[in-house]
Amino acid sequence: MTTLKEKVKQLPETPGVYLMKNHQNQVIYVGKAKKLKQRVSSYFVNSKAHANKTKQMIRLITDFDFQLVDTEFDALVLECEMIHAFRPPYNRLMNHYEEYGYFQFIDSPPYFRVLDNWSDDGFVIGPFYRKSKMIDFKDTINSVYHLDGPLRYARGIVGDYRDLSPENEFQQRLEEIKQTLLGRSTKVLTRIEDRVEAASERKDFETAQRWWGNYLLVQRFLRRNRQLLQATNESVFVGILPDDKKYYCYLYAKGQLIGKTVYQRKPQDQQAYRRLIRQVTATQWQSLREKKYLDKQDVDLFPIFFNYLQRHGQVSRFQWPE
Repeated sequence: MTTLKEKVKQLPETPGVYLMKNHQNQVIYVGKAKKLKQRVSSYFVNSKAHANKTKQMIRLITDFDFQLVDTEFDALVLECEMIHAFRPPYNRLMNHYEEYGYFQFIDSPPYFRVLDNWSDDGFVIGPFYRKSKMIDFKDTINSVYHLDGPLRYARGIVGDYRDLSPENEFQQRLEEIKQTLLGRSTKVLTRIEDRVEAASERKDFETAQRWWGNYLLVQRFLRRNRQLLQATNESVFVGILPDDKKYYCYLYAKGQLIGKTVYQRKPQDQQAYRRLIRQVTATQWQSLREKKYLDKQDVDLFPIFFNYLQRHGQVSRFQWPE
C-alpha cells in the first residue's frame, strides 16, 4: 500500500479517469475525477466513511492506471467508454446495458411488448433504461388500456373514442401509448390521474393510493427516458462548456460524440456548429444517417452529454446537415 500511496503523490490535481487493478492486472473499478490526485488518494486513507463494498474493493487493489483529460465532462465520457470496455465488477452504473430493451407495437397479440433486441417488425422504440422497469411500465399501461384479455375490444375503455368501432377504438388506445413513449402526449398520465380522482371521490383510498403509485411509476419512467428519444431522431446537438477560461464545444449525433473543438472566447452556438460539422467526413455523416436505431451501448452517453452540459454550460439542437 505504501507503493500505491507514493504513486498517488505523483498524480496531478487535474481531471482524469483512473482504473483500479487487482493482482492479476484485471481492471476491477473505473472512476472519474475533477481532481485526480484528491480522488484517488481518498481510497488509501483509513476512513469509516467508505461503504463495505468499497472497503472490499480497496483490499483487492494492487495497482492503478490513469488517463488525463481536459475537463470533468471528458472524464465522464471516458469513464463511460472504459466501463463498457472493461466491465469492472465494482462498477454498478453504466455496466448493465444488456438489461436495456425496446418496446414493440405489432398488429397481432400481444400488440405491445418488451423486446431484448431491436426488431424490424412493427413499430419499435428504444432502447429504454432497464427491462425490468419497462415490464412494470407495460403492466401499468395494460391496467389503464386493457390491451390484453376480454376487455380488449370493449367499448368505453377510453371514453373519448366511444363513437368509434371497437377495432378503431383499440387502435387509438395503441396510438396514445406510442405518442406518450415518443414524448408527444401526456394522455396516459392524465388517464391515471382521472382514476386517482375517481377512487378518491368514492372514498376508496386504497385504490386511489394504488393508482397514484402507478402514476409515479409512469412519470419516473418517462422522465428517465425522455432524453433517449431525442437522441434517436434526425437531430444533432452542440454542447458548449466553459472551463478554465476556455470554451469546449462538442458535437453529438445518434449515440456518438463525433466532434470536439476549443475556443478562447465564447462562440455562438451556430459558429461552433459550423466548425464542428466540418470535422466530420461525408462518409461518417452517411453512416450515421443510415443508423436506424441506437444500440444498447449508446444509451448511457446521451444523459451524460445532455445533463452535464445543460447544468454547466449549454446544449443547442440543430437539424441534420445537408
